[in-house]
Amino acid sequence: MAEPPAPSLPLAEAVTEFLQWLELDRHASLTTVAAYSGELSRFQAFCERSGPLEVGALDRDLLRAFQRAIARTTRAAGTGRQRLAPATRRRRLIALRTFLRFCRREEWIDQDLGSGIDLPRLPERLPKPLEDTARERLVASLTASSVPKKRDRALLLLLLSTGARISELLRLDRADWARDRLVLRCKGDRERPALVTERARRAVDAYLRARDDRSPALFISFQPASRGRSDNRLTAQGARHICRQLAQDAGVAPFHPHQLRHTLGTLLQERLGDARLTAETLGHTGLASVSGYTKITERRRGEARRALEEGGL
Repeated sequence: MAEPPAPSLPLAEAVTEFLQWLELDRHASLTTVAAYSGELSRFQAFCERSGPLEVGALDRDLLRAFQRAIARTTRAAGTGRQRLAPATRRRRLIALRTFLRFCRREEWIDQDLGSGIDLPRLPERLPKPLEDTARERLVASLTASSVPKKRDRALLLLLLSTGARISELLRLDRADWARDRLVLRCKGDRERPALVTERARRAVDAYLRARDDRSPALFISFQPASRGRSDNRLTAQGARHICRQLAQDAGVAPFHPHQLRHTLGTLLQERLGDARLTAETLGHTGLASVSGYTKITERRRGEARRALEEGGL
């Protein structure tokens, strides 16, 4: 007996159902949902160039055409144009593949079209930690001569101590710090306890004691436009500016807040050599994500061995 045909559903409605599932059932962050929404909007616009489309009308030929269109897409770069980076193409196809697998599970399509989508291979990129001398100079240059300086010192030391993503720290409130232990909300709305050194804890406590505002945010902005507001939370852009300024003051190369996460991961792997502990400290769910730190450690050991050999030892 033949299987009944897949139910007819407009593609736009299927996309909306998927995004709601992603947010409500998978507990994806609003940033992730927005990113998937943007990528699927591009796919929907490509499919519906000639008018609205039913999700059941999707087939491999249409998906191959979309993949070819992504591969040929260019963007402005300097005085010319260049193709999209492999990471960008991969991100767009991952969103589409996840959506198609959801459609198959809901039985809106009668085959797993997502299995036919090949993702671009990405070049291996190792973490980019601060070198030991740069890290030491940076920490030694931190001052506490004003409330903004106290904030900058607390932010940097807490990033180095916890290995948190900047978004994880900036969403914290003062009430989160007042608890017995600091808990960070990670990707996928997971929670993990953060490792806070005594030095970082003293820096945050000193910063909070110096504040006289009513903002609930743990880290706030001191820009003139944000003063006087009840919730003048520091933004990611503001944190990046702080890191650039601290690098300039310390006389080290400019760095991004995420490099402090890489710095902690590399330091842990070099000192302890425990990949599982490194993964747990950084909030990774598996060991694959910390393989880069192991490779950096092996490279540095190789450099140390060569230095000893060149010295006649």
